Parts: sequence; C-alpha cells; structure tokens
Amino acid sequence: MTSTLSRPTPAPAPVPPTPTPPAPAADPWHWAVTGASLLAVLAAATSLDGVLEPWTWLLPVVRTLVPVLLAMALTRALRLNAVLAPLAGVLALVGTLTAQFFPRQSILGVVPGPGTSLQLQRLLAQAEETVVSQVAPVLPGPGIFLITCAALGLIAIIVDLFAVTMRMPAASGLGLLTVMVAPAIVKPNGVGMFAFLATVVAYLLLLAVAQWRKNRLASGGARASSGFAGRSMIIGAAALAVTVVLPLFVPGFNSGAFPQGARLNVWGTATGLNPAVTLGNDLRNPTGFGRIAYSTNSDTPLYLRAVTLEDFSGRRWEPEQRNGDREQGVTEIGDELGAPVIPPEAQTVFTRVTTQSYASPWLLAPYSPVGVSNVRGTWAWDPANLSILATDGGSTARQRYLVESRSAELTRDGLGAIRPSDPDAVPEIFTQLPDDTPDIVRTTAEEIAGEFVNPYDKAMAIQNFLRGPDFTYSVEAPVDGGYDGSGLDVMARFLESKSGYCVHYAGTMAVMARAAGIPSRVAIGYTPGSPTGNTEEGPEGTELREFVVDSRNAHAWPELYFEGVGWVQFEPTPSRGVVPTYAQQAFAPVGPRADDTDSLNPGGLPDVTGQSGSTAEGSDAADDAGANGPSDEARPVDGLLAVTGIALLAFLPFLARTARTRSRRRAVAGTDVSAGTDGAATAAWAETTEIAGDYGYPLQPTDTPRTFAGRLARDAALAAEPATSLARLRTAYEHEEYSDYGPESRTGESTGAQPPVIFVRPMAAPHWADVDAVTRALRHRSSWSARLKARLFPQSLLNRFRDNPRR
Repeated sequence: MTSTLSRPTPAPAPVPPTPTPPAPAADPWHWAVTGASLLAVLAAATSLDGVLEPWTWLLPVVRTLVPVLLAMALTRALRLNAVLAPLAGVLALVGTLTAQFFPRQSILGVVPGPGTSLQLQRLLAQAEETVVSQVAPVLPGPGIFLITCAALGLIAIIVDLFAVTMRMPAASGLGLLTVMVAPAIVKPNGVGMFAFLATVVAYLLLLAVAQWRKNRLASGGARASSGFAGRSMIIGAAALAVTVVLPLFVPGFNSGAFPQGARLNVWGTATGLNPAVTLGNDLRNPTGFGRIAYSTNSDTPLYLRAVTLEDFSGRRWEPEQRNGDREQGVTEIGDELGAPVIPPEAQTVFTRVTTQSYASPWLLAPYSPVGVSNVRGTWAWDPANLSILATDGGSTARQRYLVESRSAELTRDGLGAIRPSDPDAVPEIFTQLPDDTPDIVRTTAEEIAGEFVNPYDKAMAIQNFLRGPDFTYSVEAPVDGGYDGSGLDVMARFLESKSGYCVHYAGTMAVMARAAGIPSRVAIGYTPGSPTGNTEEGPEGTELREFVVDSRNAHAWPELYFEGVGWVQFEPTPSRGVVPTYAQQAFAPVGPRADDTDSLNPGGLPDVTGQSGSTAEGSDAADDAGANGPSDEARPVDGLLAVTGIALLAFLPFLARTARTRSRRRAVAGTDVSAGTDGAATAAWAETTEIAGDYGYPLQPTDTPRTFAGRLARDAALAAEPATSLARLRTAYEHEEYSDYGPESRTGESTGAQPPVIFVRPMAAPHWADVDAVTRALRHRSSWSARLKARLFPQSLLNRFRDNPRR
C-alpha cells in the first residue's frame, strides 16, 4: 500500500493588529513663536517715538498685547479648534481695552457696559482734537492711547495668526510694515534707524523661531536644522538692499534709505485748527505746494497772518478759538482790545487774496484788518487778536476775497520813546509765563535785556541776540535734536543748541519778551513771497501788484505790544522774512555791552522801504541756504548708500548659493553610516552637478549619472584625485537612488519555503571632501571671468538639480 505524502498546510500568518491612529503631536513650541510675535510687534511700535512722546505708549501697549497673545496661546495649549485662537484674541482685546479706558462703564471690569459708546465718542473726539492741534510728537491722551492700543492689538492678532496658526511667518511682516507706515509718513526722517533695525531683527527672529518650531514638529521633537539662519541672513540682506535702492527708482521719495530718511511727501497745505502743526514739514519740503496769490497796493512787504499763539502754558502751544468772545460777520471789523483807534488818515491797504487749494478754518489777512468782502461762508473775528475763524465748518479753499486793512506808520524814534505798558492794558493771557518756565529762558532774558528800561530797547536787544552769529537757521536740527515743535521746553532746548527755524526764533523771542516785561504773542502765516510782475485794478482805482507764496513761505514771527501803538511785528529769524524798517537800525547796547554791536541786517544797508536785498524774503541765497543746504551735504552719503545697496543686490545670488551649499554640507556631514546613506549621497551629487553647471558643464535632461560623469571628466579634463572623487560621488548616488537598499532592510537565512532575505552591505557615506575636490578642479581649469560668473551669478539658482521622481 502506497501512501501519499502531502505537503503540510502552513499555518496562516498572523494578522497584524490594526494600528491605532496616533494622537496629534504635542506642540509646546508654539509658545516660543507667540513670544517672538510679541517682540516683533513691540519692536515695530518703537517707530511711534517721534509721533507720540517717546516711550509714553509702552506701558499701555504692553498691557494690551500680553493678555491678547496669552489668550491665543492658551487656546492652542488646550488643543481647541484653531478658529478659536483669533476669536479668543479679539475677546481679550475688547476686555483689556475696557479695563484700561472704560473702567467706570464696564461690567466686572472687562465687559463693556452702559455708557461705553458715549465714552468712546468722547475719547475719539479727544484724539481728533489732539491730531489737528498738536505737532508731532504729540502728547497722547486717553483717546490717542485707545486708538494706538486697539490698532496694535489687532495687528498682534494678525501677526500671531499668520506665524502660528497658519504657519506663514513671512506673511506676518505685512502687519509689522503696517505699524511703520504712519511714522514713515508723519516723521520727517522716517521711522528712525533704531526702530527700523529693531523691527528687522525681531522679524528675522520670528522667522527663525517659526522654522525651528516647524523642524521640531517634523522630527517629533528631535534636534533638526534646515538652514533657516542662512535664509534669515539672505532675507535681511535683501531688505537692507531694498531700503537703499528703492528711493532711486520710485518717484516721490526724498533722499535717503526707505523707510529711514526717505518718506513720501504726502503733506498738503496747512489745514486743521492749528496751522503750526505742518509748518516745519512745509519748510522741509523743497518743492513747495499750496500756491496762494495775492494782489496789494501796500508800499511795504506784506505778511499774511492766519492766527496767533498767546497761551504759552502746556507742552504744546495751540491757538485759542474763543468762540464765545467772537463777533459774527467780517464785513466790518472793530477795534482790537488794547490797541489804539487807527486814525482815518492812516494808509488804507487793499489786498485781494486767491487761496486756490489752501484749506484752513483760519482766514489769511494782513494785519490789521478792518473789513473783508466777497468771502463765502460764515466767519467771526476775535477782538483779542483780530483772527478770523469759520464758524460753519467752512474753509478758505477756492476763495477769492478782498481785505481792507489799516496800520499806523512806525518809526524807531517813536517806538523808542514809549515807556513800559500798564499791566492791565491787554488781557492777562498776553503777559503770563508759567511757573515752570525753564531757568535758561529767564536768565538769558535778564542777561540780554535786563539793563534796559523802555520796551523798544529790550525788544531790539532780544532780536539782535537771536539774529547774531551764534545762531543758525536749520529746519533739520530740531528734528535731529528731538526738540521740534513748540512749548517752553522746546524753546529752552533751542537756546542751548542755538539752531532751529522760525517757530523756535519767534517763540523764543516772545517768551523772552514776556520775561522782560513786554506783552507778546506769536503770529503764524506767510512771508511776503515773490512778485509776479502782474497787476490788477483794485477798489477806488488803486493798482494792485501781484505776489505768490507757497509752503516754503510758511512762517512764524513775534508781535510785541507797545502802549499807545498796539501790536508791533519783529523779525528775529535770520535769512527769512523781511526786517521792518523800524527794526533795521544797528543796535548798540550801553554800559558793559557797549562794544557788542551786531547789525540787524547783516550783509546789507538799511533800506527805508524795508526791502533791502539781504533781508527780503525770496532771495535765492537765503532760500538755498535754508532749504537745500542739508540735502547738498547729504549727497555724498546718499551716493554711498546707493552704491552699497546695488552691491548688496549684486551679492544676493552669491549669498543664496552659499546658503544652499552650507545646508547640503550639513546634511552630508551629519550622516550616520550605521543607518545608511539615505539623502546624503543625493545632496552631494546635487551639489556636484550644480557646481559643474555654474562652471559651464550643465547636466542635460537625458543624462544618466554615468553619462554625465563621463562627459564632465572628459570635457573638464579631470584626472587623478578629482576623477576618483567624481566616481565615488556618482557610485554613492547610484547606490542610494537605484538599489533596493534602505534603512528598513533586514538580513537573514531561508526558513522552510520562505525565500531568504537578501543581505546588502551598507555603502559608506559620501564625504564632502570629494565635492570640494571636484569644485577645486573645475575652478582651476576655468578663466577668471568664468569663476566670477560662477560665484556671483550661478546658473544653478535657475537650473536646480531635480532628484529621481520615483523617490
């Protein structure tokens, strides 16, 4: 009996258990990115110094940003839905703003309650009044702080949303740029170099931390690097190059680097309740804008006055509207308080003003007006200073009106005979000095004018002091020195530095005059401008000669009170305006100052008409010295910056190529031989093929590793060590790319019917020394022009190595 042996049925292979989907990886590193976002927004906010009083914004902004970003980070720590992070940020922003600015109207301190909307309207109104009545840097009140904190809070939410939630940290730079837009426009010298560099560094830190977080997540928390530091350096170099080169090609920029020192000229004609707000910016604009034409029959140069400043208290001076004291209607304007009645025989001056685009609620008129006709809107005049203000929300834009004015003829002898005025002759506002007036103001006034008795000698001594050789006219020095604007502290800084423009000269003379016992105020308007040669017929058959002014003629000057005469104009600002004939006489102090004689009209003789060539406004020499001097001095620096920027742009391809090489070198150097060569050989071969392409031996689309290596060795005449290195690189790449070897391979023997597992001996990891050997050989056999092209303009940036698609 024959038995049949059957092959035993193998036991079924055990079915591996179905793996449980892994839980989402923990992400504690988002805290670092949120922290970097906070630093980036605060760094960008440093550009607000100069728009607001320095560092006044810091504490309320920190109180706003920290709770907002903390709320967003907590939602991620609790692994809530990603949509809830920005929502939590907005709720935290509302809560912190309520706690800071609406505590009395809140519920539980953080929830807006009844009355919040009304208080919000009040704060916004305060902010608007601050904007239109102060010059930067403004003294921020609750309204300005509210707007600043709300805006920065929203920007912080956007920055954190891009950097953490959406993992697009580069896009967060748009939020930081938004913070710097307003300072770049408002501040004459841009955002400031410190703020710009701080923002750039903080932005690069944000990019680096975000990339570090990404690598940590990708590697499960292990140490990983993808060369983000090198990429950050490239981004920083590109940004710096753009800041230097951009102003050379974009119309509308001033000289300098954007945004530091190169801002768009967006200033229009002086508007708002305080014409002094844009006065400094008007003077710093070299092109001029806001053309105003006027025709007059005046025999002397005519100043157009808009308003006066008489309240010298507070950190910022602004005009008083005094709406309750104004007289409605300007067809007939009465007498000024404290001023004598002008006799009918005084010369009547007719002035026809065409404002064109000049828009202001204050009406331009020569001093002192007695009537205005043909003006549209509702206007009222102030008996305290004869300023004319629109009371119906109107403005001077597109107006053509006629002003009739009268003024008494003034002489040096007549003014010199006037004794000190009675303290009650004018309202107290024109004589007051705050208790905190800086000592330098009082002591300087005493030193200059203390020995004189009559007000004229005191006034001339002060004017002569300010027009002396120790003072220089500059529209840039106050900005660079941080004392631009008005206020007693500003005038004290001006007396120390002895450099500024008309606001500083006029304000300082007015303050020193009060310290010497003379009532004073500061007038704001325009200097006489330039004649056009055109004439037109005026009232009563008079001939009116036409003049034009623009923003470059914006000016401030002091007016001092003399009893029995009224308010008298002086001109302490050198190279600007016209010195009146009664103030042109050389002044020789008596006593210890007998030998200290300075001409009030340096470089020219007094002219009885007040139109001497050295003092007449509009002379080319004076305008060039005042407006164009700083830019001429800056031209060599601008040229150096331009060359530097172009050089940086030229080196960007080199920097990018170098960063890629370093990243591959780290990948090869960090290879663990015992774990295989996965990725290292490809990185080394990619670098070799790209370097060869840079030196004129490109990899063709149809090339295999062997055909390319053979052609490169032949065409480049590689021999000995370079040829051997090339062969090792090619072999390692082929083994990694085409073999079945992988880190997961196993070794073993055949068991039963199971085929044996093939044992593959791991290939030695490639060495970067082989890449260097091939590179040196290619460089050695190339001409200097080919070497320069390969380094500065590498073709591999455009034709990058592409790995086998099957991988």
